[in-house]
Amino acid sequence: MLQKFAASRRRLLASVMMVLPVFLSRRAMAATTESPDIEQPENPGDSSFIRRAFEMRHQALENGDQAYGAVVVRDGIIVGQSPSHVVVKRDPTAHAEMEAIRDAARRLGGRDLSDCILYSSSPACPMCEAAAYWADIKSLVYGEDARDGGSPRLCG
Repeated sequence: MLQKFAASRRRLLASVMMVLPVFLSRRAMAATTESPDIEQPENPGDSSFIRRAFEMRHQALENGDQAYGAVVVRDGIIVGQSPSHVVVKRDPTAHAEMEAIRDAARRLGGRDLSDCILYSSSPACPMCEAAAYWADIKSLVYGEDARDGGSPRLCG
């Protein structure tokens, strides 16, 4: 009887040891992919979205990074936002626009950002404009006066 109990206990322990890593990895993945909700402006519109891009720019400066910020908007709702992370992440591709596009894609669950508008504190560099092109961003808006940058284009 004691032998049966010990064998049963070993099987249970083996089962737990096989399932535990899967459970923990799923929890870790969920923790890294979940993002806090984005606070939406009271009066959505170009001026509100540009204001948020400049809030992201201010946040970048406070964090010791380059002075850039960006937001991605779909149907009057901010679906992605970010300050520049080039310095703090030591990543030359972590421009505010790139990070906002990544944030939007993660939150929306895919790379298709058609019908989205990218608002940024300054004109997009060639890398960021190419990323917006490949994400199917509809148009670019930049600067304090919310200038229309048109549809993103590839260089060349």
